[in-house]
Amino acid sequence: MRSGKRLALVITCGLAALASAACADPVPLPPVPAAQPPQPDAGPKDPNGDPMRAYIPSTISPEAAAIYARYRPFLLGPGPAIARTPEAWATNQAASEAAVNAGLAPFLKATNPTVVETEMGGVKVLDIRPQGYKDDGSVLIHVHGGGFVYGSARSNLRASVLMAQASGKRIISVDYTVAPKGDFRLVTDQVTAVYKAVLASGYKANHVGMFGESAGGTIISSTVFKIRDQGLPLPAGIILISPATDLTGAGDTRVTLAWADPVLRPGGAQPGIDAYAAPADQKNPYASAVYGDFTKGYPATLIQGGTKEWLLSDMVRLNRAIRTAGGDSTLDLYEGMPHGFPSLMNEAAEGRQAIGEELAFWKRRLKTGKR
Repeated sequence: MRSGKRLALVITCGLAALASAACADPVPLPPVPAAQPPQPDAGPKDPNGDPMRAYIPSTISPEAAAIYARYRPFLLGPGPAIARTPEAWATNQAASEAAVNAGLAPFLKATNPTVVETEMGGVKVLDIRPQGYKDDGSVLIHVHGGGFVYGSARSNLRASVLMAQASGKRIISVDYTVAPKGDFRLVTDQVTAVYKAVLASGYKANHVGMFGESAGGTIISSTVFKIRDQGLPLPAGIILISPATDLTGAGDTRVTLAWADPVLRPGGAQPGIDAYAAPADQKNPYASAVYGDFTKGYPATLIQGGTKEWLLSDMVRLNRAIRTAGGDSTLDLYEGMPHGFPSLMNEAAEGRQAIGEELAFWKRRLKTGKR
C-alpha cells in the first residue's frame, strides 16, 4: 500500500516558516490554503500524552530545547493538508513563498548579503556573496529544499546566506523548476547545466562544492550521477542535509520514526513524490541515489541529520552504499535533532557544531587560490 505503509517525504512550508521565524523575533505562522481540511495528528504519544513530534528530549542543548518550546503550538497543531492537484500545489506554493519571504526581511537586513538574480546554463540562479566577500577561488552550488513541490532559491535564502556568511564563499543557488512542472529528469538536467556553466566560467571541478537540504540534498545526491555519466569531472565534495535517497519509501525509520520528526508528518506525501518521480521511475538512480552504482565514482560526501528524522534510514543507507563501494562518506548525526536542523537550530550548540563540520569538510575538500 502506498499511503500509510509506505511513507514518503513531507515538506510543506513548515520548515521554511520555522527557520525564517527562528532567525529573529517569532512571526505568526499563516494558514496554508488546503486541498482538504487538515486532519488531527494521530499516532503515538510522548510521556506527557502529547503527539510524539512535540517531545523535547532532555539530552539536547538548552538552546535547542528553547527553540522547540517556542514552536510548541505549531508542533501540537494539525499539519496543513497535502495538495493533490497541480492547482492546489500552485496555490500552496504561492502562499508559502509570500509568508517565508516576508519573514526573511529582518534576517537579510541583519546579514546584508549581495544577491543578484541571473542565469547560468539557461537556468535561473541567485548569485550570493556575503558581506565583505573576498574571492578565494572556490564556489558552492546550493540546491534548495521544499519537498520537490515547494520553495525557490529566493525563499530558501536563509540556508544560502548562512553558508555564505559562515564560509565566506560565493554561493550559486539554483532556482530549479519544482514539480509538477519539473520532474526529476528536468531538475537534474537543470542542476547539471548550472554546474557546467560554473566550470565554463573558469572554476575547476576541485574548486566547486555542492550542498542542499532535504529535497535539495536528494537532488544533488542523484545529479552527481548524471554529471559523472556525462563524462564531466565530479565536484570536490557534496554536503547533503536530511536527504531522501529512496523515493519508494523503503527503510526502517520510515516506519519506526514516522511520528517523531517535528517537521515532517506522515501520510499524504506520495502525490508530491509521484509528481517529481512517477512510481515506475522511483528506483532510477537519477531520482533515488541509493540505487546508483557507486563503484564508478562518487564525490566525497558529508551527510548530516538528527535522531528524530524519519529519513534516517535513507541517510544510513546512502552512507553505507558509498563506503561499501570504496568511496568517502561521513554520516554526521545529532541527538534529538529534526529534519533540516542546521538552519532551524543555527543558534543552538547542535547547529553551530553542524556548521563547524561543514566548514571543516570544505576546508579539506575544496581547492582555493588561483583557479
